[in-house]
Amino acid sequence: MDVTSSTPPPEAALLHSFLNTLDLRTFTRYGIPLHGDDLLSTPRALAAWLYARELLPADSRVSGQDLARARDLRAQLRAALSRGEDPEAADGGSPQGIRLSFRLSAAPGEPPRLVPAGADVDGALGHIALSAARAVTSGAWGRLKMCEAPDCHWVFYDKSRPGRGRWCSAELCGNRMKTRAYRRRQR
Repeated sequence: MDVTSSTPPPEAALLHSFLNTLDLRTFTRYGIPLHGDDLLSTPRALAAWLYARELLPADSRVSGQDLARARDLRAQLRAALSRGEDPEAADGGSPQGIRLSFRLSAAPGEPPRLVPAGADVDGALGHIALSAARAVTSGAWGRLKMCEAPDCHWVFYDKSRPGRGRWCSAELCGNRMKTRAYRRRQR
């Protein structure tokens, strides 16, 4: 089993899934060419993705502006993970960030917590932003990595002991990158 591509802990699972709605892989895997895909390509696709994760009611309307905000949030989060080599992160993301609304929930006998203020797309994006914040505070953010292979950039959860994984799969991306480096050195 590849320790770098393991399932993330619950506090990072939503974030991990959201980051990988953009698939930039363009290599051949086991003889099957990968062409990449964007699971958030239309407002309807965004609504379906959010509904499947119980972040949005089934009858919710999603606009093109909602889609742009979701893609902007994804681009900013991917950019925060990248080391400057993510092509999507380089041209996406608003420099001033995404404005989201939260409220403080303080039930008797429980610690106060932030919750998204709304049940619409903004509320769903708020849940994703809070998932990122939880991942940072739990330490899971440091284990989320973007594959360093230029034809991959898949986000993976690194469960290796030292936490220095570079590729989503040592057998696929790691082997391809090491082989390329070897061939460059031989020339």
